[in-house]
Amino acid sequence: MTRVALLPAAALLLAAGLGSIFAFDNAATTTTSTTSTTTTTVPRERAQPGWAVASSSARGVMVDYKNEIVGPAAFRVLRLRARTTLLRWHVGLIDPPARSGEVPADAGPAIFWPSEGLAGVVAVFNGAFKKTASGGGAVVDGVVLEPLVVGDMTIAINARGHWSMGVWGSSTFPAKDFHAIAYRQNLRPLVQNSKLSASANPANWAQWGSPLNHNPLTPRTGLGVDANGNLVFVATMSHVDIAQLGEALVGAGAVTAMELDMNPYWPILGASRTALHAPGGVFAVQLPLSQHSPSIFETGWLRDFFVALAEPNSWSCDWTSPGVRSSITAAQPQRLHLTGPGCHSTTATTTTTSAATTSTSSTTTTGSGATTTTGAG
Repeated sequence: MTRVALLPAAALLLAAGLGSIFAFDNAATTTTSTTSTTTTTVPRERAQPGWAVASSSARGVMVDYKNEIVGPAAFRVLRLRARTTLLRWHVGLIDPPARSGEVPADAGPAIFWPSEGLAGVVAVFNGAFKKTASGGGAVVDGVVLEPLVVGDMTIAINARGHWSMGVWGSSTFPAKDFHAIAYRQNLRPLVQNSKLSASANPANWAQWGSPLNHNPLTPRTGLGVDANGNLVFVATMSHVDIAQLGEALVGAGAVTAMELDMNPYWPILGASRTALHAPGGVFAVQLPLSQHSPSIFETGWLRDFFVALAEPNSWSCDWTSPGVRSSITAAQPQRLHLTGPGCHSTTATTTTTSAATTSTSSTTTTGSGATTTTGAG
């Protein structure tokens, strides 16, 4: 079973200027048949010119990155390939606010190694605005932390870690067969149909968050989906306005996109060279001049954040979680397990050596989709 299918382009355009919706699901495969045998070939995710590969698996490239220059500012761009990675969203220690015990550990303020470590962490990056900034709604594991706002750009994540991005309130977002376990909003669309939103005018800076000392030139981050369904995160510690952030997203290939967090203390990015299965690994690719190491997500961070994980090596296997049932009002933990013919997971066993430049880890997942990952970070 394969992973990505882009919706037809015409189906991705929302009416009345509401923006674009992008999702991914299972991809078509190439099948060759004879009278006695059938062979299915799935193309690997390949490296592309202009992008440096951060991590790869038997499926091909998982995470790659580059710099995008907009005027005098350099943006770090991190791209998650839709066919080889999956995504999870976590709630911070203090924001979005939640009552004690309300959010399950799998979505709590630190990477949840008993579940996410099975798949292997390949990237982490910051989330969106504080609740007090009225940036939009947030939902995780069946828990509504903030009500979703009609008209706001929204990233939705389903039980398999697939993502979809669109404008909340549209009749086509999310798609009817996309059963989300998490939603995160942040203001109105920044990029629609590969173009900067008309409201992303530097003169309208107050509509795009509250910068320190009312100076609209500040470090900013954003998140988008490209024409191939890949997720692109952009971040800079340079002082930029909202239009420059949007231009960086478009330059990175985003067809639809949203702003994430801003101001110097919050932008954080990390990508590992190999899938990490326990604390202490190395995030070799980072945001230059960030005030925090991405390893802070291992111990518990104040604000929400995203974790990208590796899909199994075998195309017949996928990581998934139970999904959220609407009939249940309490929190519903979403621990990962393997699905697919003959695929099942075991508890990860890991040996990690942490030093200034080296980290070695290993894990074994059994089943027909067996995957063994070893390497130095």
